[in-house]
Amino acid sequence: MWEFLTELNESGTTIILTTHYLEEAEQLCRNIAIIDHGRIVENTSMRALLKALDKQTYIVELATPIESLPNWGDAPVSATLIDAHSFEITVAATLTMSGLFKLFLDRSIQVSALRSKSNRLEQLFLSRLDNARGESADV
Repeated sequence: MWEFLTELNESGTTIILTTHYLEEAEQLCRNIAIIDHGRIVENTSMRALLKALDKQTYIVELATPIESLPNWGDAPVSATLIDAHSFEITVAATLTMSGLFKLFLDRSIQVSALRSKSNRLEQLFLSRLDNARGESADV
């Protein structure tokens, strides 16, 4: 079904999609509206919404295994070792890929693969709902 929707969308057809599968919405949609209890709390482009993220999380696959994560010094990062061959790292969204790889290079971390953790839209969705309800948000 998703393949068909993608082809239909690429042909220029507008699709109104309601879903709880936020990863797929992020991949398919150019614009997004977030609705809470029948009220639109956000209506914007996907690009603008994702730019609101102040952090980005990546899964790093390692070329050589490690037993522990290095000291990040004063670098504004948070990292968690998943296993000897991978870890998760959260950095400021403003950090460029070059800057991220410099952090790795400076600490002799050999990366074999890097992928964005697929929860960006979910983080923003929850943040927007919290803001609309007057609760504190951490995004």
